[in-house]
Amino acid sequence: MSRLSQHTSELFQTIRISGFWLKVLVLSILVRLVFLGWMDLLPEEAYYWNYGRHLDIGYLDHPPMVAWLNFISESMLGKSEFAVRLPAFLGWFLFAYFMYRLTLNLFDKGTARLIILLLAILPVYMSVGFLMTPDAPFYVTWAGCLFFLERALLADKSRAWWGVGICLGLGLLSKYTMGLLIPATVLFLIADRDSRRWLIRPQPYVAFLVGLLLFMPVIYWNYTHEWISFAFQGSRRWSGQIDFQLHILIGSALILLTPLGAFEAGRSLVACWRQRIAGRVQTSDLIDRTRLFMLVFTLVPLAVFVFHSLRGQPKLNWTGPVWLAILPMMASELRQLSSETRTRWWQRLYIPAWKYTGVALMVFYWAGFAYIVAGMPGAPITRGMPIPVAWKEFGDKIEELETALESETHSEPVIVGLDEYWISSQATFYDPDDVDDSDTAHEVAALGLFGKNSLMWNRWTPPEKFLGRNALLVSFKERDLQSDWITSRFTHLGDITKEAITKSGIRVGYFYWRVGYGYRP
Repeated sequence: MSRLSQHTSELFQTIRISGFWLKVLVLSILVRLVFLGWMDLLPEEAYYWNYGRHLDIGYLDHPPMVAWLNFISESMLGKSEFAVRLPAFLGWFLFAYFMYRLTLNLFDKGTARLIILLLAILPVYMSVGFLMTPDAPFYVTWAGCLFFLERALLADKSRAWWGVGICLGLGLLSKYTMGLLIPATVLFLIADRDSRRWLIRPQPYVAFLVGLLLFMPVIYWNYTHEWISFAFQGSRRWSGQIDFQLHILIGSALILLTPLGAFEAGRSLVACWRQRIAGRVQTSDLIDRTRLFMLVFTLVPLAVFVFHSLRGQPKLNWTGPVWLAILPMMASELRQLSSETRTRWWQRLYIPAWKYTGVALMVFYWAGFAYIVAGMPGAPITRGMPIPVAWKEFGDKIEELETALESETHSEPVIVGLDEYWISSQATFYDPDDVDDSDTAHEVAALGLFGKNSLMWNRWTPPEKFLGRNALLVSFKERDLQSDWITSRFTHLGDITKEAITKSGIRVGYFYWRVGYGYRP
């Protein structure tokens, strides 16, 4: 523990950077801290919070780490946006610590300081320190695994394999994508002459067994649930009609890293490759191996996502962890360019462009969060509230309707969100009666009552539980409330009503609702 404290102290003591960039770093941390408990949860965050309310060792669409962290945080701090997001906020510092130490080992202190700034301003790495999704613990473990792999493979520290195994196991408990580091490690062991000796030593295999042991609860859960989670994240994503979506993958990198960051990632990969080829007779063997390390642990996971995008739709956040292995090279290239005489026209513009990007991102984060919290005044009303503007007000409105219906029928209705999981998850979190898991909390269900997919809500709310119950049906689409698969499940239904959502007296959204009497599974 004392060594960790010493290294953490060293991290903050060595961030001696220019006043401008220090302000950017502080502003990036403060914007997350200020809005941590102020901005409404995203629907995804509310959904994963419901994981914690149904604590388990496995779930359909993700491993359980995010549920465990949510459960621990809420148990200590109660239910609030701040409690939900606090593990992500604190985890960012551990994430930054691992990346700082990795970069310090690969390059020098100046480059390691710069990597902290990149983690603070680039959208994808800033967001994992704010939003509580499976990505929050996943990025910590990916960075930790890279750090320990570097210690084991390049520094020849056999004890580092224990860290590799622990980070691998914890990462697999966060997201299955962590498994991509396994083939990358195998390829490096084969490609790097000095690392091949590990193939006949026990440490890498023990590390794999440690990771597997930590991951065993998820394997057991899948075994007892017909392997549904592995199928959901595995064969399901690789089956279906071939649909070329490489441009979507490229576009996601531009969003995650900014166009300037994506350009620098590509430039650094090319520079790393060229220097490795040209430097075999000009540089030390360790430098050559360092370049191979960054290339392998970037390109192997990236190749998987590129291949998938040739046949199916990638998700926005998929490539975020891929760039962590090349990020030290990006910091090194930027530092070198900023310290040398820039003779080419693009070089003279490049470093100032990064400065302007840093300022623009800080303005965007602060102004954007404040604008959302204020209710986005002047913006056109969008159906479904994809941006978390007024989910709390939505919950209050649902409470009013539920109370009125209960008074009318003298029985408590079930609230049914007619989408995959957004409405049900947010209605549960923003239930005014649900304080410290009280008995007065609403009963909430989702599309699973009608034989449709609502992810884990299908398992949390079995249809037979609600036989004969009245339901408050809620949707952002009027046509859903008129569908045959809705009307056939009730003895009779009330009229459809359009309900406005207001915040500070201003209309910010709307939804539709109707009452279904006598539910029939």
